[in-house]
Amino acid sequence: GKQVGGAMNGGGKEGGFNGMTRLRTHQSQVGSAPAYEYDTPPPFDNVALENWERARRLWANKPSSYKPKHKRPVLSVDITYEELLMTNKPFAQPVALQEMVDFLVDCWEQEGLYD
Repeated sequence: GKQVGGAMNGGGKEGGFNGMTRLRTHQSQVGSAPAYEYDTPPPFDNVALENWERARRLWANKPSSYKPKHKRPVLSVDITYEELLMTNKPFAQPVALQEMVDFLVDCWEQEGLYD
């Protein structure tokens, strides 16, 4: 390449990108503008995705000894939406998420709010 401001411009045949995608120029036809082509980049290795998938498998796989716990319902079958949720008092004991979702869906269906 030629000297520009004390540095080599172009850096030789490969364009001087030092290990990154290299740009090469070549004449496509006599008297025409140069055509550009890129070296094929290396395959992308998504390490973060691989780590996430490995962690998820460890978290999601249940051990062979796993047995779901069948708990008795906490909510009374005749409790109303207002009795349960229109107070700031804490529940006497924890309510399972599935039980609370079932209760709310039932209430919303009765009121026509859930299709």
